[in-house]
Amino acid sequence: MVGKRGIIRIIEASLAILIIAGAVLLLYSRTQTSQEEDLTRTLFPILEEISKNNTLRDKIVSGDAQSIQLINSIVDEKIKNPSLNYSVYICNRNELCNLKAYPNTANNIYSAERIISSTLRSFNPKKIKIFLWRI
Repeated sequence: MVGKRGIIRIIEASLAILIIAGAVLLLYSRTQTSQEEDLTRTLFPILEEISKNNTLRDKIVSGDAQSIQLINSIVDEKIKNPSLNYSVYICNRNELCNLKAYPNTANNIYSAERIISSTLRSFNPKKIKIFLWRI
């Protein structure tokens, strides 16, 4: 009877150690997943889609005012997360496309750019840049 009590206490201590270790691992995994992901990876497919659209390329290169509205509608379709906000700029190839107003709520701002070059009608390369941040 005395030997059984020792084994029971050893089993209880082992289970207590396993429970504590499991709780520590659970808390550690939650802190690892809460880190921000790189949102730049979401911008490159959007820019790729814009560059493949011939009518939109023509409007961007010609300097049409409606091109920003069309790009905004494409970005709205692709970014459905309400906690994300973005801004789109079109500028000349040698110009710096800067974010005009820095958002107060943003910790990190992610950006990606693409040069939209000539079409069959004209050669006037433009640069399109998208800024993305969390609200």
